[in-house]
Amino acid sequence: MPFVDVRGIGRAYSGAFALHDISISLDRGQILTLMGPSGSGKTSLLRNLCGLDIPDTGRISIGGSDLTRLPPQKRGIGLIFQDLALFPHMTVFENIAYGLRARRESAPEVGKRVRELASMLDIRELLERYPPQVSGGQRQRVALARSVAASPSLLLLDEPLSSLDRQLRSDVRRELKQLSSSLGLTMIYVTHDHHEGLYMADRAAVMFDGAIERTGEPRSLFMHPGSERIARFFGYNVFGPEGSRKAFHPAEFEFCDGGGDMDGVVVSSGYEGEFTSIHVRTEQGEMVQLAAPADWAAAPADGERVSIKLRRVESVR
Repeated sequence: MPFVDVRGIGRAYSGAFALHDISISLDRGQILTLMGPSGSGKTSLLRNLCGLDIPDTGRISIGGSDLTRLPPQKRGIGLIFQDLALFPHMTVFENIAYGLRARRESAPEVGKRVRELASMLDIRELLERYPPQVSGGQRQRVALARSVAASPSLLLLDEPLSSLDRQLRSDVRRELKQLSSSLGLTMIYVTHDHHEGLYMADRAAVMFDGAIERTGEPRSLFMHPGSERIARFFGYNVFGPEGSRKAFHPAEFEFCDGGGDMDGVVVSSGYEGEFTSIHVRTEQGEMVQLAAPADWAAAPADGERVSIKLRRVESVR
């Protein structure tokens, strides 16, 4: 039996939104990422897993124990929401120690655990400061340490890095994976950023409209998206008539002198650092985006006709 076993979760909310027959499984120590656009139901699912909402149907089991109807404080689940919810009137040490003290751990044990986690996350020098006195990336690490301190059976993270700049996101997600590996943490990680979701995942799931459309190993999920909306979520171009739609990634192409897989006219292009982005309107009237090498000197001019050879094409439904 998987360590986390969620079967047939359904929950109706006010208005038209609902979670529909959601099933996921996860082995101990794995990271599952839940990806999808805003409003797809990712946060609602987390709320049902941690007990803030109770599902109308289905079962939630962790380590063989049925938690479906238990209140949040009895589930042994850690949770980090986007706003972090640190206590501004408590020091960093007191924030991390909060759950341990609530369990009436001894003062020496609390101090030892807090300092171990602070060292692992490189925030030991911040223990006597207050959350408003530290940076966004440091607050993120404090929230992580507080959630991990009580050794939760499952850690849920809801868009935890969304408020950080690009470099900090990269740094903290790397540290998060290292922490998960060293402590054997089982995690469900929610994000709308597919780059982040694929990087973090041992297993990945994509949600739309309150349901999980597909779950799998991250590389396979990206390389073979299967459906048009998963392909678009991963940044693919989708083209062709209904019933025989195709998808290709913006980098999987080359220009040719003729006889390509599609012809069109360059609408606009621009240098973006890592690559040059080129938008082409095809002869069928569809807009596709191409990602050419940044140092490519032969990028076509706006208004120029081009023929495009595709290196890899996926059929999508």
